[in-house]
Amino acid sequence: MTMLARALSPDFAVPAEWPCGSPPLDDVVGKVSAAEIEISADDARRMDEVVAAVHDVVAAAAYEAAALAGAPPIVHAPQRIRAVFSGFDFHLTPDGPKLIEINTNAGGAFYGALIDDARWRRGEADARPLGYWAHLFVQHFRKEWQLARGGAALRSVAVIDDTPDAQFLRLEFHLAARMLHEAGIAAVIADPRELSYRGGKLWRGTTPIDLVYNRLTSFALDREADRALHDALLDGAVVVSPDPRMHSLLACKENLIRFGDEALLRDAGIDARRRDILMQAIPRTVGVSAANADALWEKRAGYYFKPRSGFGSRAVYDGAKVTAKTWCDITSGREAYVAQTRADASRIDVPGAAPMRFDVRSFGYGRETFMRLARVYRGQTTNFRTPGGGFAPVRVAV
Repeated sequence: MTMLARALSPDFAVPAEWPCGSPPLDDVVGKVSAAEIEISADDARRMDEVVAAVHDVVAAAAYEAAALAGAPPIVHAPQRIRAVFSGFDFHLTPDGPKLIEINTNAGGAFYGALIDDARWRRGEADARPLGYWAHLFVQHFRKEWQLARGGAALRSVAVIDDTPDAQFLRLEFHLAARMLHEAGIAAVIADPRELSYRGGKLWRGTTPIDLVYNRLTSFALDREADRALHDALLDGAVVVSPDPRMHSLLACKENLIRFGDEALLRDAGIDARRRDILMQAIPRTVGVSAANADALWEKRAGYYFKPRSGFGSRAVYDGAKVTAKTWCDITSGREAYVAQTRADASRIDVPGAAPMRFDVRSFGYGRETFMRLARVYRGQTTNFRTPGGGFAPVRVAV
């Protein structure tokens, strides 16, 4: 709490009042860990290469056709963007970093900026102030707008999530709105139900919206609550980032099968070096089906089982702990699952707590990694409910 409050200091307080209400500074327990993660320069380089290689694959026509086959029509909306705040989650292993998941609406970058600012205030040489991150994040939003709209000025952004004031990481919404406001861009925080689509524009009340920073987990925008946003995007009346198309290309768990399929990569024109980068970094992943269910059950301790369209560790199972009843649920067909060869998370000593697990989230904008942030936790999957856990800085050893 003290570190976050200090990071939000008066030199980032012009004007004194926050847009969209006051930030909930009292809601930070469990979100920032006292741990500090150090990784090798070689691991940092490998993670950066994976982020770049994934985007090279996504740009290949053969991969795009495979990833978008059967996707909802909304993925064919006219805009083409890169997707802000894509998160690539790695476990560090003796065999190098392993990419276990990709999220196109990943949380944490704004907390990472606050943590880095606090380090910068302590005089740490590799840290940057909050103003640096504010400028970079706003530039990413502007770049998204330019990719979709060319030279027109970005005038307004809506940060959208379901009941945003109830979200666990809602401080990030306030930080995004503040950074945009300080850059001269009108910013609102809203539930999708507050939006309307009329006269060829997306509105929140009387405010026309140019761009939506999308934190929704209804990735296809297929609920009634999403209708205004869905229709405006499909008609090209608003820019949405991240959007359903980039989720289908990057974040669907089934893509981990494709990114590790050497034959598909070769057919897509991916060269041997980039194929090797991905084959080394991505744990073997297969779809769970009736044909392989018995074999996977026999070797279940060597896998994690993940819903193909899941998020936030929802319904993710450690195969070593899967019961027969749970296995029936996984193989029932009600929800499609993938089986990912286990690549266990490393552990770190945490001041005031027992050792905990961690992963490293590399944030990318297109091919470029712009931030690394650790998530420290206890249990089988990442969570922010354990004392001592939360986001933590990542340093690269010199």
